[in-house]
Amino acid sequence: MGSVNKVASGAIWSVLYNLLNAVYGFIAIPLLINYFGKAEYGLIGLAQSVNVYIHLMDMGMNSTNIRFFSVWLSEKNHPKVGRLFQTSLTFYSVVGLLNALILIIVSFFTSSIFNVTPEQDVILKRLLYILAVAAVLNWYSSCFDQIIRATENVAWIQKRSFIPKLLQVLVLVLTITLKLPIGLYFFLTTFSFFTILPLSVSKIRKETPFIRFLPKFHWPTMKEVLPYTLNIFSFNIFKFSFVYLCPIFLGIRATMESVADYKILYTVASVITMITGVFMSSLLPTTSKVVAQHNRDAYYKVAYRGTKYLSMVTCFCTFGLIAVGKDLLTVYVGESYTYLAPWLYVLVALSLSSHIQCVSSLILSGANIKALSRMVIFSSIAALAVAWFLIPYYHIGGVILASLVYEAMQMTFYYVYYMPKKMEISSRKMLKSFLPQLFIGLAGCAVTFVLPDVENHWINIFLCGGVFVVLYGAGTLLNMNAEDKQFFRNLIKH
Repeated sequence: MGSVNKVASGAIWSVLYNLLNAVYGFIAIPLLINYFGKAEYGLIGLAQSVNVYIHLMDMGMNSTNIRFFSVWLSEKNHPKVGRLFQTSLTFYSVVGLLNALILIIVSFFTSSIFNVTPEQDVILKRLLYILAVAAVLNWYSSCFDQIIRATENVAWIQKRSFIPKLLQVLVLVLTITLKLPIGLYFFLTTFSFFTILPLSVSKIRKETPFIRFLPKFHWPTMKEVLPYTLNIFSFNIFKFSFVYLCPIFLGIRATMESVADYKILYTVASVITMITGVFMSSLLPTTSKVVAQHNRDAYYKVAYRGTKYLSMVTCFCTFGLIAVGKDLLTVYVGESYTYLAPWLYVLVALSLSSHIQCVSSLILSGANIKALSRMVIFSSIAALAVAWFLIPYYHIGGVILASLVYEAMQMTFYYVYYMPKKMEISSRKMLKSFLPQLFIGLAGCAVTFVLPDVENHWINIFLCGGVFVVLYGAGTLLNMNAEDKQFFRNLIKH
């Protein structure tokens, strides 16, 4: 299978896996809340939230490793790949031990840090101990998927990931039917992810037989990748902080109800992020090789054709969700929250910026990403400042307007400066790849807004959703040329 089909196949399987994840969460959460009780189930979320910022200890090594593994594999520089893999094993082993140590230290002070009863404190400590043990294994095996992704086997990773997810479904059923305690449920769910490690090791040995699993630290190799790593880390921490500081700002500058509104809207909108976000990880191994080999033909295909196909998915998800947004919001949280619908439309519309991910993957595949890092840092700080000043006036709207500022700055940066000046990519051709799908999505969505309402919200969802799918599909088919149709025929065959 060619690289293009590998990317497409990986993206499709990633979307399917994320959809399964979403369905599992939609079903599992109410069942577990009903079984354990809201307060006790909340302990799981609390334990996991302790680990949120610890994920930044990755320091950007995930994208760095995929990029360098891909480049060196394309150059058949196996010694460098092996040294980076062993160095990563060492780095992640240290991070895993630090992660576990932090969780254990936190467990000593849970009763004074968190508002929990003595009984809940005992459970919370157990959950943190489980996370501590899992952290060591999880961090150590982090680079397993990275080297597999670099061999362009993203589809294989996602297919394999169905195994622990199905095991989680089994654990859910057993927990409720056999009345398992929360600690055992959390242990089985957490460690289900490690059942696939033997498969990963086998795949690595098959694709890269020269790899050794003994941790060793090679400073010259680390020194070579470190500048790229620090650039990735610098903009990751600012993007991460923007997302997680917004609810804190709402709690300081608005009300707890505004924080709840934030959680509701971002949970609904995250469906699109979940689907479109898979393309970056699927593209990065291939684009790294394209850039390393100076393959200009493939370079422009990723930029223009890749953007066209990604725009098809992005516009479908975005306008499809807007078409059913109000009814979906009502079904999700009730009639009293329909006042959030306009803000939901704006938030979901911001997902259209995802069409730029093909170009972003080309940027990340290059060695110099300082300009991108600086722009992300500047945009994040500016957006946080906007959120701080607007929240008292617009509450949740202040955060969404701040997100609009962030995305507007990013798109301006890409289209006005970075693509034409630094990447020799035509902004006009990029817009030509994106705008037709934008107009098709807008037209299809506009039709659903003039359809007569039915009292039953589920019927409205299926009616508006069905009409949009038909209109968008027909418009997209008419917009395809012969090359596009052949691409999708080949994709279906594979």
